[in-house]
Amino acid sequence: MKRWKIGGGLLALVLLCASPILANPITFTFGELPFQPVNGLSFQGVTFTFQIGGLPSLDANYNSAGPGIITFVQDPSLEGDAAGILTLDFAQAASSLQFGVALSTGLALAPGFTVELFDQTLASLGVTPVNTNPLITFTEAQFSYTGVPVSRAVIDFNQAAASRFALDNLIYTPIPEPGTMLLLGTGLLGLGSTLRKRFS
Repeated sequence: MKRWKIGGGLLALVLLCASPILANPITFTFGELPFQPVNGLSFQGVTFTFQIGGLPSLDANYNSAGPGIITFVQDPSLEGDAAGILTLDFAQAASSLQFGVALSTGLALAPGFTVELFDQTLASLGVTPVNTNPLITFTEAQFSYTGVPVSRAVIDFNQAAASRFALDNLIYTPIPEPGTMLLLGTGLLGLGSTLRKRFS
């Protein structure tokens, strides 16, 4: 019984040490880079695309001024024309995704924006409408997702009600690459084999 406790303790220690590798969230506060258009920008495993009317646009910028400091969005932020569509492509599929959006109106909007998520084969997982809550001069909400790993998120803003948007506090959790999982699995099998030989 003592041998099983030692082996179980070592296995738990290995899994505990491996957990940061398996689920290490990446955060954007949009102050990490100088002011610049986001269309075509790749940073920390995310490629940003911004289009208006299906054409690339420079009117969405990293490290820009938005609504100041509100609940889900604080300057600096990613700020741009609400007529555009913002696409996030993840180099490694994300098991979770979260961000805040503010729009330049004091109205409650239903929806304020929509988010369409795509799986690793780029098949749509559906469109989620997100209602926003009014503040004095802005309306805002937070989008949060955990589930089937996603490789793309497409954000469409309510341009009929607001002319500008700001997006901030983007957090996503990339799933490990197959090679990382294989290496970890091989290591765990080797540890298990060593423990079995030692205690038998």
